[in-house]
Amino acid sequence: MSEKVEATEEGEGSFAEEGALVRALEEKVRALEDELGFFRALADELPLSLYRKDREGRCVWANAALLASVGSGLEEALGKTVYDYYPRALAEKYDADDRHVVQTGEVFQGVEEHKAPAAGGSRYVEVKKAPVRDPEGAIIGSMGIYWDVTGARRAERLEEERQAQAATLRELGAPLLPLAERVLAMPLIGRIDGARAAQALDSLLHGVSERQVAVVLLDVTGVTTVDGEVVRLLVDAAGAVRLLGARVVLTGVKPAMAQAMIEMDARLEGIVTLSTMQAGVAWALARRK
Repeated sequence: MSEKVEATEEGEGSFAEEGALVRALEEKVRALEDELGFFRALADELPLSLYRKDREGRCVWANAALLASVGSGLEEALGKTVYDYYPRALAEKYDADDRHVVQTGEVFQGVEEHKAPAAGGSRYVEVKKAPVRDPEGAIIGSMGIYWDVTGARRAERLEEERQAQAATLRELGAPLLPLAERVLAMPLIGRIDGARAAQALDSLLHGVSERQVAVVLLDVTGVTTVDGEVVRLLVDAAGAVRLLGARVVLTGVKPAMAQAMIEMDARLEGIVTLSTMQAGVAWALARRK
């Protein structure tokens, strides 16, 4: 009788342990489902497009932003490829990038032009793609994320254009013109500020050094404002050019500039001053050797 009781108690204990194990597993499953639900909800709220594909490029999962951009629901998108949604040229590129990730295990990242079917028009996106691995480390697909960087890209291009225009204006404001063998002219026009003075002096010295110039004509006929920056440029240019073995001829000096130079006590030793550019050219051609 006691043996039957003990067997019954052991059976009940075994059932109890199994029940506790089942409940623990169910709790873990619910916790995992809650966690998965949280991350999927979070992914759907992000202003980013995310996806996962199998090794053949078929959709396994995508978030709300990506699905909205292609005008599809998740159930409809499952098993589809990029060829079902994008122009062929783009689809071939996207598919090639995904296959490269799957075959090599390398991460792909870059900025590229993108056309979303439901959005209309093109935009620039930054893309990152990586392999998906199973618990043993084997690659079973790819995953990717991309986001719109059109505004930043346009801002970069506008800044590049602005810098290019500024450089062009600087060059136009202090052009270096070859007049004859070993003779250069730099006509200065407009207002000379610190930045323009530095750029003009740098351009002048490079031109003198590269072309083995003997005479440089600095024409100030078009300078509108006479201040310390102009006088400093002339003095610095004369000294630096002289160190390179050339001479500076200053032409087009007006009475106001001459007066300003005297008041500023400008040291113009070594600078030849002539009234016109034509006179300066004649002087330079006679002495360039």
